[in-house]
Amino acid sequence: MTGPAYLEYGGLASVPGPFLCSEAKVYLFALRADPALLADLCSKVLVDPHGVTSYTPLGEFVLLSFGSMTVRSLSKERSAYFATTYADMGSSPERHAAFWIPTAAAHRADHVELIDRIALFIPAMWVDNPVSLVGGREIYGIAKQWGEPAITTGDRPSCSLDVFGGTFSRSATSGYHRLFDLTAGDGPHTGEAVEDVIIEAGRMAGDALRELLRGTGTLPDESLFSEAVAAVAHRQLRQVAARQFRTPAQNGTVATGVDLVELTSTFESLRARLLRRSFRFDLSSLPSHPLDRTLGLASQDVPFGLEVTAEFVLAAS
Repeated sequence: MTGPAYLEYGGLASVPGPFLCSEAKVYLFALRADPALLADLCSKVLVDPHGVTSYTPLGEFVLLSFGSMTVRSLSKERSAYFATTYADMGSSPERHAAFWIPTAAAHRADHVELIDRIALFIPAMWVDNPVSLVGGREIYGIAKQWGEPAITTGDRPSCSLDVFGGTFSRSATSGYHRLFDLTAGDGPHTGEAVEDVIIEAGRMAGDALRELLRGTGTLPDESLFSEAVAAVAHRQLRQVAARQFRTPAQNGTVATGVDLVELTSTFESLRARLLRRSFRFDLSSLPSHPLDRTLGLASQDVPFGLEVTAEFVLAAS
């Protein structure tokens, strides 16, 4: 420990990691977005203060995930306030809904941009667990908000997400509003729709990987290829988040600097199942959560989905 201990008082607000996420059942869907808006968002949020690494979106899709898991701290540190170690506090269930932007993390060397790794960026996540919300934002900078996802599972999964917010005006009052619905269609997905998504997934690899596959690219140290191989071998998924807080200066209009936090999910078990049917994503226009304006999302048909069951450990890289 190189800094002061976290001051605990009042009641349980957050706990340190790393975190074991077990009994996870998550559904994933690829949604078309606006690549220009994704690039603009990443250029504004994922700014390396040292100017070493840049993060560029891959393709024109964002991933929608929703599901549930049970979370437990693995920290062996002892809380004097609660008179127990954090690992012995027990587990906590949570439900979530989130959007993910796949990015390529790259650096420049000899005036050439070299892709090092793929990192997933979460521009918005909603959870129904207050300890998860506070800890996720405080420790890792994950853009967690309070939300109430209503989730059904099985071959016809669905999710309706209510968020706290609304419209803006001097007379407006915040409350819960429906942000989106993801519902299962009646029929199986079409071959043409699946082919379109597979083609776009190939584009998400980026020019550097395509050149590599054609044999025309070069491999720098810590290249995308070696990173991908390592990710598969070690069953790891990388994320990047921007950690920042408002300060008392000028009553919160001044903020702390932005720290980019890289996270790693290491999977103890991982299984995926293709959901062979179409789905429908319906997005509400909500000024407090402008996903249409910031991500370019719109209501759309979704050709298929994935059901993922897993157990993994989330920790800072």
